[in-house]
Amino acid sequence: MDYRVEEIQPNVWHVSIEGIVRIVRYRKGNITFAPWDVTTADGRALWSAASLESAFRWIQARTGQPVEALFTQALLENSTRTGAAEVQQPASEPARLSKEAPSG
Repeated sequence: MDYRVEEIQPNVWHVSIEGIVRIVRYRKGNITFAPWDVTTADGRALWSAASLESAFRWIQARTGQPVEALFTQALLENSTRTGAAEVQQPASEPARLSKEAPSG
């Protein structure tokens, strides 16, 4: 299978599978339940998705190629571009709330 996934701009993904090119783009500022657009290379709208993963699954359904490899590659490229997310360690001592009786 000949495929390539790359983030060409922030939140804009270029997906090429066996010569079929799709662009997945996030529409920020729009109030919608499906902010991810899937278009052809020339910009013709094909579908809107609720998440990036859903957009990749739609591409999978239309091309017959496994999406897991595409989605994993896309996420890995995104994490290397933005840096790995840091996991915050819980504090060694949890914050304690104290209730004192009012004086007087």
